[in-house]
Amino acid sequence: MTHSKPMNDAEIEAAVRAELPWLLERRQAGERAAAEDTVSGRLRRAVKAMRQPYEQVCQATGIPFEQLADFMAGGQLASDSLDRLAAAAHCELVPRGTEP
Repeated sequence: MTHSKPMNDAEIEAAVRAELPWLLERRQAGERAAAEDTVSGRLRRAVKAMRQPYEQVCQATGIPFEQLADFMAGGQLASDSLDRLAAAAHCELVPRGTEP
């Protein structure tokens, strides 16, 4: 087991600066993905509307954090994971023109 020394303030600032562009792009990708007029886009909006931390969503659905984060940023999920996520977000698929 190796012990690394704690990072000092300058090292922390450098690490944040290095990661910030990726984080901003990921956020923008998620906003674009949620805006899609697709089933996945609607599901992403429903998950956001839940206003729950991803950790809680993952615990409720059994979806690994990385997979959920990737989906929310525009990636894909397996159909069984989509089913569990939709159930957790209280979503159902209704054919167009049949809504009450």
